Amino acid sequence: MNLNLLAISSETSVQTPLSIVLLAENSLRHLAMLLKVILESIAILIIAYGVLIVLQRLFRHRKIDRNHDVQLAIRLDLGLSLALSLEFLLAADIVGTAISPRWDAIGQLAAITGIRTFLNFFLQKEVNELEQKSNHNHHEGKPLK
Repeated sequence: MNLNLLAISSETSVQTPLSIVLLAENSLRHLAMLLKVILESIAILIIAYGVLIVLQRLFRHRKIDRNHDVQLAIRLDLGLSLALSLEFLLAADIVGTAISPRWDAIGQLAAITGIRTFLNFFLQKEVNELEQKSNHNHHEGKPLK
């Protein structure tokens, strides 16, 4: 009986090239999933932080004045937070698809990337317009915040 256990343990301790590759793939898959979760968490934290800052500024300026310039600056801050979080979410999707390049996963990535790029394009366009307005108002001597 002891001889059988020795034979089994010696067989399992020998690493074949295929088992090393499988181990490496499995480790890479776990690392990529961890990175994906970290990137998604960063995106959520950016959104939460941006919303908290915007809410704080809204409450602070709520009774003081209803200045259009302050509202533009607040929207600009929120837009920048959303654009940055979209970039992190896109990176997380790319990492998630890199480990399982199946055609359905690639199709989902293409759809998600298209939607997020579309959103980011128009969000960035609005942010640029708000920056131009705030720069124009700043040069005229109007305070923003």
